[in-house]
Amino acid sequence: MPVSDSQTRVCPTRIDHAPALFTHKVNEGTCQDRQRGRYHKCYTCAYNNAYVAARGLPEVATREPKPVVEVKEPRTVRVSELLPLRAI
Repeated sequence: MPVSDSQTRVCPTRIDHAPALFTHKVNEGTCQDRQRGRYHKCYTCAYNNAYVAARGLPEVATREPKPVVEVKEPRTVRVSELLPLRAI
């Protein structure tokens, strides 16, 4: 039976809201299985049972795309502009 997006969680959903390098969509059962198996990412997850007991379930936030950062062209520096090296 297919699972809808409303029944899935992003694993891990970090407590500090930092983006995780690798994430997976898992259902609640898989999340609980990973916690029972001491999955290495569960300790910093907002769905961790201890964290949820103390603070409640995390709000599912929609992430806005990051703004595009303007990249400046590299500037050329002449050797005469550099600080002189000194012997120690």
